[in-house]
Order: sequence, then C-alpha cells, then structure tokens
Amino acid sequence: MAYLQWTENLSVGIPRMDEHHRKLIDLINRVFDAMSGDASAAVDGVLADLLDYTRYHFAEEEKLLAACSYPDLEEHQAVHRSMVKEVLEMRQRHQNDPASVTASETLDFLSKWLMRHIIGKDLRYRPYAENHPAV
Repeated sequence: MAYLQWTENLSVGIPRMDEHHRKLIDLINRVFDAMSGDASAAVDGVLADLLDYTRYHFAEEEKLLAACSYPDLEEHQAVHRSMVKEVLEMRQRHQNDPASVTASETLDFLSKWLMRHIIGKDLRYRPYAENHPAV
C-alpha cells in the first residue's frame, strides 16, 4: 500500500506537471516501501533520484510559468532553490553518516514538503497556465 496517493485535488490542470508530481509521489513511496528493508540504501537512492528529478521538474515548471507570465515566478523559483538546497544538504548528511538521516525523517520531510508545495504554491499558478496557449 502506498504512503501517498495521487488525488485530483492535487491537479494543477496541466497534465505534464501532474505527471511530474505523480513521479515525485512515487519517489516518496519508495522511501516508505524501503522502511521494511535496507532503508539506508533506499534513502540515498531516493535522495539522489529526487535531486535529479526535482531539478528537471523545477526547470520545466519554471519555463511553463514564464511562458504564461505567472506574476509570482521569482518567488516560486526561490522556493524551488530552497528545496533543492535542503535535499542536497540532507543527502550530503546521509552520505557522511547514514545513521544521521533516517527513512522516517526523509519520508516526513518529503511528503510534507511536496504536499505543502503543490497545495500551497503550485495550485496558485493553475488559473494562469491551465488554458494558456503557450502551455
């Protein structure tokens, strides 16, 4: 059973971005699934994948927001940079001392961050992007 489930109330109205968010939820669910096995290896793998994927996702999302002249683009970019920095720091901490970053800490951080970000930030751009011809 998955820890997080995609629901339509998380939809930003842009299928490509919704698919990206589903992928991020899948990464979080990998941490949850690993809690019964070698969680330390899973944490490192998920954090590495998360860094790669969030950089890709954030770049794509920011291009989309620029194309539809989203007025809060700079603030949104700052939030993205902050997330990448936090995940990078968490991964570096884990690589230096695997016991310092637990699977449950990783799961809690990522799930709370993703839900707050989608609901608190990403849904704000929906009216600007949903029916924009550039999207």
